Amino acid sequence: MRQGITIEDVAKAAAVSRQTVSRVINRSPRVSPEARARVEQAIADLGWVPSLAARSMAGGRSRLLLVVFEGPPPGSEPALPLGDLLLAGTATCSAQGYRLLFEQLAPGLSPAAATAQLAATLGAAQPDGAILLPPADRARPLRDLLESRGIACETLHAAGHPPGNPGEAAAQHLLALGHRQIGFIAGAPDPARTRDNLAGYRRVLAQKDSRAHRHFVAETATDLAATLELARSWLVPTIRPTAIIAERAATALAVLHVARSLKLAVPRDLSLIALEDDPALAGSQPPLAALHEPAAALFSAACERLIAAREATPASPPEPPVMPLTLELAERASLARAPRTI
Repeated sequence: MRQGITIEDVAKAAAVSRQTVSRVINRSPRVSPEARARVEQAIADLGWVPSLAARSMAGGRSRLLLVVFEGPPPGSEPALPLGDLLLAGTATCSAQGYRLLFEQLAPGLSPAAATAQLAATLGAAQPDGAILLPPADRARPLRDLLESRGIACETLHAAGHPPGNPGEAAAQHLLALGHRQIGFIAGAPDPARTRDNLAGYRRVLAQKDSRAHRHFVAETATDLAATLELARSWLVPTIRPTAIIAERAATALAVLHVARSLKLAVPRDLSLIALEDDPALAGSQPPLAALHEPAAALFSAACERLIAAREATPASPPEPPVMPLTLELAERASLARAPRTI
């Protein structure tokens, strides 16, 4: 960008008003094709890059969406694949002239401290909308702050479309394959997610009068060595699980390793399914199934809803959004009907 170039310079070069330039950079339809072409050519010739302040001139818009998430505790992994969300959200927003800004809240902040941090960011960035990622989406003070500022708020799950329960859905899928001895190994970074998955898993098995949820359950995340020992303790006895649900992909791979060492074939002797997907699962032998929330697709849809609501006019209300599935099954070779001998 050449030093000193302003929006007035672009307007003069294109022989249009400053307001017309602002409408062009904000993709307003209220510009003739000829004027739009002149402005775009002037921007290219002058090497001008519109700032966020310039972009907000039409209609008071920043064309910026704020994404609020809670950082993981030291030594832990994020609860969501933030890199995938960034790529998906950027693609959605860029196509419509919007930008994303990610705001990380330190783990364990008090509600008052988290609200104060968000308030400062809102004052500096002036976003057109905000997306609260789990577990920040459950923080009522953050929602109240956004509402008080008149800033539209979205979460991964739209109103009226509750999230699915992966633990419950995985258990139902395995029960449909004839399994009754189904184990569950926790490990989600978000303890609330583990509680929900465990509750769903237990609810489904209890309805089928299976007692596996009393015997083959690890309720807390363990390190690799402990996971290997746990899997061995489950798979060596005669009465053992015929299927195991693992919240983490790494856990499923560890169980697969133990099964191989014990000469148990997956899926003939043991079915495995993870509640998160990872390229390593598709590359294992056999490839391991995954039933998970498609976080990137849900995040992209949340961006779409905010943008559609912001761009809507009385003459053109937003169309009902196409909602992605809340759960996605990668049905790979690690699932089979339960063996009859157990």
